[in-house]
Amino acid sequence: MADRTRLIGRLCCLLLLLGLFILPPVSASAQNLGMGQAVSLTKSALEDYDFFELESADNKIMQAVQIIETRGTTDKGAANIYIAQGIISYGRYKDTAPAIAEDRAYSAFLKALTLNSAAVIPGDYRSAEITEIFERARKDIAAAPAPAPVVVQPVEPAPAPQPQVVPPRIDHNTIVSSNRCVSYDVAATVPAHPDIYRVYLYYASDDKPGYDSVEMIPSFESADVLKASIPSSVTQGDRVHYYIEAVNRQNEVVANVANALTPLSTIMMGECQLPSAEFNDNNRFGDPTFQLSILLGTAAGVVGDKTLNCDGNSKCMTGGGGESSIKTGLAPLPFHLRASAMFNLPKHFQLGLYVRGQLVNIVKSTLSNKAKTEVKFPEQYNVMVGLAVRYLAIWEQPYRLYLGLEFGWGGANATVDMGSKFNNFKDIYIYKGPMHVAPEIGFLWTFHKNAGLAIELAVPIVFPERPSVFFDLSIGPYFQF
Repeated sequence: MADRTRLIGRLCCLLLLLGLFILPPVSASAQNLGMGQAVSLTKSALEDYDFFELESADNKIMQAVQIIETRGTTDKGAANIYIAQGIISYGRYKDTAPAIAEDRAYSAFLKALTLNSAAVIPGDYRSAEITEIFERARKDIAAAPAPAPVVVQPVEPAPAPQPQVVPPRIDHNTIVSSNRCVSYDVAATVPAHPDIYRVYLYYASDDKPGYDSVEMIPSFESADVLKASIPSSVTQGDRVHYYIEAVNRQNEVVANVANALTPLSTIMMGECQLPSAEFNDNNRFGDPTFQLSILLGTAAGVVGDKTLNCDGNSKCMTGGGGESSIKTGLAPLPFHLRASAMFNLPKHFQLGLYVRGQLVNIVKSTLSNKAKTEVKFPEQYNVMVGLAVRYLAIWEQPYRLYLGLEFGWGGANATVDMGSKFNNFKDIYIYKGPMHVAPEIGFLWTFHKNAGLAIELAVPIVFPERPSVFFDLSIGPYFQF
């Protein structure tokens, strides 16, 4: 019995010795595992920081700090985690809450230098602001009495301080005066803010109702300095009124300088000296009021189906009766004159009348007495008249671009070479219409306040009888009053 008791006692001592040898490595292994997780999170946080994903980077570095503080590590390598925390915290809050950014960075650097006095800021993340905070922390530690070795005790992580809410703002110095008839820039400093999506400048001359607007864009000086230009056409009066608004993605005003009821004002000084003053193109109701253009042009059109004179004409050598069928293709239209009288409307629109006439009435002049197809009122196939509306997409003179639409009555005709099968007979193809609609695009160059040069491309589509289309290209002078 005694021998059995001594045996049990020896086994217990052996187990105790084994525990003393085994437990420390297990504990060290667990601590190393926690440090590895913290290092991995720190690396991932810095990668997010490099790609400006500041919120994600801050969350990850806080998790890494929580791990090392929970496990109470005193490893010098933990100093690098605190340095990363200082860098990321400062980068996230420096624009919206600069005081919090500086405090968090300073606190993190203190902890890093406490663990490792030789710790440094990595070169890739070194800036003047970060270096200044880090060196201040180093000096404060050097000036303090030598502390006893610090062991970071496991603590519950304190909640991260809430960033100070900084409202969006616009800084602008009022432009008191500027030269008359000269464009000038309006600049404003708009610090980056999550609530600011776009910034607009609104402006108006003192003798016109309403405001025009233009989006302000970053300047070459700084991304925070936005600029927009007030055109010379607005600066011809005694004053220019303006104000600035910043809006969010819901188009809600989140910051402003003045407003439509109480705008800022710039006094216009001096006399108009520039040629552009002749054009005075800021009149919202059209200036000048009336525009007359007389254009010469040529055209080509899509033809098909029947021509006019081949059948019944011995020179065409087809025989039979009725009209001759031709393959679909392009044929020229004789030269034409196109005239329009347009009146300017608000918002850069024009409304007026137009007339198009072919210079030679080829229908009437080439009809054969032997033609089996009689054409009544051949003149209607040489004249087109109607109503036109235009939008000045580029309205500021001297160079303007317009898009338009015409709708009217009348017809046109093309000359068709029937080919060797028909003895190379020259015949006529009629665009009968009698209705047509024509999209158009035109360019206006004003070289004098009352005169300029116009180039226009119109595409009349005739219907309902034998629908077809042709293309008019015209050029000539215009006069405005």
